[in-house]
Amino acid sequence: MDFLLSTAYLPNIQYFGVIKAANHVWIENHETYARQTYRNRCYIAGPNGRQMLIIPVVRPKGNHTSINEILIDNKQAWQKIHWRSIETAYNRSAFFQYYKDEFETLFTEPYYNLIDFNQKALWKLLKILHIDKNILLTEKYTAEWPEEIIDLRNEIVPNRKGILSNVYFESYFQPFSPKYGFLPNLSVIDLLFNQGQYSGEYIHAIAQHIEEIIVNR
Repeated sequence: MDFLLSTAYLPNIQYFGVIKAANHVWIENHETYARQTYRNRCYIAGPNGRQMLIIPVVRPKGNHTSINEILIDNKQAWQKIHWRSIETAYNRSAFFQYYKDEFETLFTEPYYNLIDFNQKALWKLLKILHIDKNILLTEKYTAEWPEEIIDLRNEIVPNRKGILSNVYFESYFQPFSPKYGFLPNLSVIDLLFNQGQYSGEYIHAIAQHIEEIIVNR
């Protein structure tokens, strides 16, 4: 299976299940930027429940700005705020200290372009998770792709049901689950900090479920 995805900030578990299930993956590099999506936001399990982290962005061309032109608004101390939130959420997790140094650089080194930052984070996560896939950025915008390439650019979207909405996420321990219960399909860092080396098995199970849904859709 081949998939077309949007870029995403510290993508959720479902996103990595798609990549794991794929032979080839394209990430959209030329679409018009869409607000209120995973392109610049992710969700973690914090002390107050499901917590949203948003990268502040600048659209140089307003509503006509393409995703590869979206700039990060570094006038706001978002990196410091996000890292503090991640530490607060996961410093009691079983594997946070093990992976901490791998991620801290994402929030200390300067980045200026959203998709560059997202790709850097994605490659880091894929390496840690031992997922080796052929992932390419699109070279131009195309509204309709060949039928053999499954377009999920607008399917993995917050608070909206899509063709993958029936994916089952088995519960695992989260530090605040005694208070809020299990929160499924958060950023994959939630899985990684809580499950460590077992994260790959979890994503493999998600990938198998995604394959079944796509085949039977």
